[in-house]
Amino acid sequence: MKESGKIVERCQICDSNRLYPFLSLGHQPPSDAFLEKEQQKKEETYYPLDVHFCEDCNLVQLGYVVNPKELFYEGYSYNTKTSGELVANFANLTANLIKRFNLTHDDLAVDIGSNDGTLLDGFLKSNVRILGIEPTGVARLALEKNIPTLKKFFNKELAGEIIQQYGPAKIITATNVFAHIDGIHGIVEGIEKLLTEDGVFISESHYLLDLIEKMEYDSIYHEHLRYYSLKPLIKLFEMHGMEVFDVERITTHGGSLRVYSCKMGAHPISDNVRKIIELEEKFGLYSRETFTKYRESVNKSREGLMKILNDIKNGGNRIIGIGAPAKGNTLLNYCHINNDILDYLAEKSDLKRGLFSPGMHIEVVDEKNLFEEPQPPYALVLAWNLKDIIIPKLKEKGFKGKFIIPVPTPHIVS
Repeated sequence: MKESGKIVERCQICDSNRLYPFLSLGHQPPSDAFLEKEQQKKEETYYPLDVHFCEDCNLVQLGYVVNPKELFYEGYSYNTKTSGELVANFANLTANLIKRFNLTHDDLAVDIGSNDGTLLDGFLKSNVRILGIEPTGVARLALEKNIPTLKKFFNKELAGEIIQQYGPAKIITATNVFAHIDGIHGIVEGIEKLLTEDGVFISESHYLLDLIEKMEYDSIYHEHLRYYSLKPLIKLFEMHGMEVFDVERITTHGGSLRVYSCKMGAHPISDNVRKIIELEEKFGLYSRETFTKYRESVNKSREGLMKILNDIKNGGNRIIGIGAPAKGNTLLNYCHINNDILDYLAEKSDLKRGLFSPGMHIEVVDEKNLFEEPQPPYALVLAWNLKDIIIPKLKEKGFKGKFIIPVPTPHIVS
């Protein structure tokens, strides 16, 4: 089993060696590395998926960093437009930014990890100048829409090139990528360099409090190097002459944190910052005991899910999976749910159909298969955070089976 990456022995933010390893999800392949049929015969590369808590700055982080070129490659299969939830979130975000910061055609908005350009679309109606940064093959989808996109990884050097060609940025966004990038200090240096003096950096990342409270262990995978609470982020920005001046909790990805940062003193600090810190302290997000209990709860959740699945299979019933999200592959591999348990994964996105899930090799097929008779009597909802949207839609289309919700407490919905 070859490995391409590095073991993390010191905190990714404060460089402390006081790291408490509290959860291991075993060795797993990258969660978005779906396979062609013939690739199943080849050996996959598995990496440790262990999570540590820094007892100095309180950052939760992976204990192993995979080479980013192994994760964000030309054939990367995720694109934003397939998620109605994200499309709506980004439309709301850009509308608010345009209004709150009085953006005009003189201003530049840069999106780091811009994917197919969905977020940047929202700035166009106000003629705000836009630029996407996207290192994977998904960049072609943005370019096809005439959204200016640099097919590169963001860093301090690229920030300098952007300033020379486009000028500094009034707005920089990094949604669901700010926790993904190795060498975070170089990234923040690049952001600080690229911003105008009154510019704003907005990040959205899966929120650690939701991950712990809702038992969202399936949101842990190699692309997510860090799991942010607010306190470590404040420290990170302060190390680079920046400060957090506002913060919001939002619902995307099962619960995320939207953080507004700027150069020191550029914007007044909202009372929301104090309120979130108090919330985190009260919850216990800065205590190792919280994470010890979390490990025990994750193990219990896995046992409960496997009992449900095994009871159904022992009763002679078929089960299929709904969706093929990256988070689903963490759950499938950690619980060892393979194609002996799930017949297939039903997926709307044509980017993944015809492929096989990493590790467990479950075929991804068109969602239409769900409605063919005889229908499977049970469906495991892998994008369970969207269950309130997914289940009514599938019922409306004619699915008659029952739904298995795997997280936080596994249960069956009729």
